[in-house]
Amino acid sequence: MIPLPCISDDLPGLIADNRLRPLFQPIVDVSAGRILGHEALIRGPAGHRLEFPAALFGEARTLGLLSELDLACRQAALRRYHQLGMGGSLFVNVNPNVLLDRHHPRGCTRRLAEELGIAPEQIVIELSEQDAVQDTDGLKRALKRYRELGFRIAIDDLGAGYSGLKLWSELQPDFVKIDRHFIQHLDQDPVKREFVRSIAALARSMDSAVVAEGIETRAELEHLQEIGIQHCQGFWLGRPEARPLTRVPAYVPTGERRPFRRQQDTVDSLARSAPAMDVNERLDTAFERLLADNRLHSIPVLAQGMPVGMLHRSRVMELFSTPFGRALYANKPLSRAMDTQPVIVERHTSLDRASTLITDDDSVIARQHFIITHNGHYHGLGSVRGLLRTITEQRLQHARHANPLTQLPGNVPIYREIDEALQQQRDFYVAYFDLNHFKPYNDVYGYAQGDKVLQWVAALMQQIIGGAGQFLGHVGGDDFVAVFDARCDWQSLCNEVIRRFDEEIVGFYRAEDRLRRGMMAPARNGELKHHSLLGIAIGVVHPDPARCHSHDDVALLASAAKHSAKQHEQSCCCFSTERGPCRQP
Repeated sequence: MIPLPCISDDLPGLIADNRLRPLFQPIVDVSAGRILGHEALIRGPAGHRLEFPAALFGEARTLGLLSELDLACRQAALRRYHQLGMGGSLFVNVNPNVLLDRHHPRGCTRRLAEELGIAPEQIVIELSEQDAVQDTDGLKRALKRYRELGFRIAIDDLGAGYSGLKLWSELQPDFVKIDRHFIQHLDQDPVKREFVRSIAALARSMDSAVVAEGIETRAELEHLQEIGIQHCQGFWLGRPEARPLTRVPAYVPTGERRPFRRQQDTVDSLARSAPAMDVNERLDTAFERLLADNRLHSIPVLAQGMPVGMLHRSRVMELFSTPFGRALYANKPLSRAMDTQPVIVERHTSLDRASTLITDDDSVIARQHFIITHNGHYHGLGSVRGLLRTITEQRLQHARHANPLTQLPGNVPIYREIDEALQQQRDFYVAYFDLNHFKPYNDVYGYAQGDKVLQWVAALMQQIIGGAGQFLGHVGGDDFVAVFDARCDWQSLCNEVIRRFDEEIVGFYRAEDRLRRGMMAPARNGELKHHSLLGIAIGVVHPDPARCHSHDDVALLASAAKHSAKQHEQSCCCFSTERGPCRQP
């Protein structure tokens, strides 16, 4: 009998036997709608006492094997990255103090990358800030060697450790990863939003890209997008898996601005050109401007084109009205009198979101203006009063035209959306949704239960389709319409609707009907007939603006496509190649 090799279950054995396994968590560029790369997270064997990082690295510290474990983790990540044929950046975690260890071998990462044919530019050395760095100068020298070889550098857990900002300023990394503490419940915490906004502004001035970690909800992601953070990581975007994510999930809103969001739905519609001043200018210059123009109430204050504050007429006049005010303040910089926490929003921020930011803070509501930016740079001023008036008008209009059952846009907004797309010669798709077997379901379960199904369907599609930034409306009954921008993956969204619908619709049936995958209901002739579970039929068309002159033409196309989908017993999505109505000569 041939003796089996001895496999040790202690840490040295795991390292020697190459039993460390990397998982890959995606980092998503939500602006470009692509996977930027993956962070490699190392685990021990499944079920092993050293499976998880805390136990694994804790034992390495106890045994004095941090350097050996660190190197083994890098090697496992690079080999698996190569084996899976992954693209994009690979973020590998490195304990900064390991790089300062005199006994840590040099050049291993470079040699392995060369052996595997991985370009150094694809590898990001990610330094954790969880451990204090005692020798910053030594770390700078070590990282200089990595940079000279083409590797990029990231600082992890910014804000969680001992010397984050100092380390950032001295190392000047390519990426800065904000600790998850500042991301969790960001949408509910204005202090966290201001922290992240400050980090984003600082990163732009230092040529570092920001990665937000720990995103677990859609609301957190949307707030980060509005702040201008484009590189995002967290369970909501993708969990650590043995195989990398190859495409951004359909439910993730991507793009610099959400497709089909009209200008009047964003603060861009409120932006007006207003003169700004540099933060280093003197207060007497601002005072003279205010005296010359009684209508001037707010002056944005900029540093290198980016807003850092706001001057309010009342504050400046108050300072200069005192007996020695002019003598005391005339030569002072604007920073002495400016509001350092004005409301600042990107131009594509929704009106609702801007309204929330303003009304969340009682001190802000009394102010007259807020600052609007484009990619972080000053774009214009918005009126608080104008914003609230527009919001009120929109809500009244929505109430007039919304479907009363689902509160989704009704026929008038649907027609307007399609007609605008045609007039603007946009490239778009229209999907017509209809439920199969809905009438017999109503007959058996009653209209009240049928209404619950329709409300659930509306919520499901709003989550998937509306969540992707696409327009969704409710024609009436069990008929819904979606308008897709041609740049979005409408097929994936429709397939996700079908998958979720078929998976969850069984919850609206009694146990006996779930077992027989349908129900008995009277047919048109009065005889009992078995009807399958509710399904969803989707007809999709790609209207040609040159051939379709109004929403009526598009409705004819979509109705025909939906009719084809309803010929199938099960849920189905049918795409029609017809791009215009057939007209009689």
